[in-house]
Amino acid sequence: MKEATKNIRKFFQYFVLCLLLMGISSNLLAQQVIGLSFGYETFPHVKLADPIAGAEDFEIQTSSWNVGAAFPLAFAKGKIMVLNQINYKRVDFSYRNFPGGTEIEQAQSIKYTSFLIDSLSQKWKMVAVVTPGLASDFEGDVSSDDFTLEVIFGFIRKYRKNLQLGFGLAYTRDFGRPIPLPFLYFDWNNGANLSANGIVPTNMGLTYKLNPKIDLGLAVTIGGNRYHGDPDKYGVDNPQMEYSEGTISPTAQLHLSKWLHLNIEGGFAFYRNFEFLDGDKSVESYDLKQTGYLRTRLVLGI
Repeated sequence: MKEATKNIRKFFQYFVLCLLLMGISSNLLAQQVIGLSFGYETFPHVKLADPIAGAEDFEIQTSSWNVGAAFPLAFAKGKIMVLNQINYKRVDFSYRNFPGGTEIEQAQSIKYTSFLIDSLSQKWKMVAVVTPGLASDFEGDVSSDDFTLEVIFGFIRKYRKNLQLGFGLAYTRDFGRPIPLPFLYFDWNNGANLSANGIVPTNMGLTYKLNPKIDLGLAVTIGGNRYHGDPDKYGVDNPQMEYSEGTISPTAQLHLSKWLHLNIEGGFAFYRNFEFLDGDKSVESYDLKQTGYLRTRLVLGI
């Protein structure tokens, strides 16, 4: 029993690192080694960053919800840990004063993520993450264009008890279009109630533990995806939609119980890309103005 508890605690540390690599906001760390999560976010109606001539009052509103499940596996007496995670997300779009053209109503994604963390030594860890999935409107037949893949590979070095630094390469869809991206990882704490961690350039956070029930923080996050549409609906050979957003916000994490956690953030969306393409050729650009937003997440698990 003691050995199992020790392995779970060790895995928890690795899981925090995995969530960072996955691009989840840093205020959501410290939970869901195993369990379920439910999330919702909303952005109000805003005008385009570059208005369409004759349709300056055209506005777009977006909202999304997601559900996920996670479970861990341990090998080699806890030396090698694997976290398995399944996530579903749906993004919905609504319009005001629509001028005509391509009206994208919704996009969905399903992802399976496998994290592998290998402790090479007391100071070094190797991290490998593979995330196959589907990203589509699911209004037509599933094709090879619906399939997605994200890959992360890197190394983490422990410099001191309260400082870890890492580096690696990621093939990611955080900016909508799949791109290879080098990253830097950092994890620091002051030995008490203040910590900073993240992945540069897509995810960074500062957290202050106010008391055992409440964590306060500041988070900067970039996330997105590229979705395939139904050719019969959109009238092009290979309809693709890119949607991504960058946000900065204060955060609060409420530990309602050992197994129940509520995360709340509301702040400023400084970057929002929304584009319709035929393959890699841009057809229409709907990039949106900066705005406020609200994001919540309920976690049932540890």
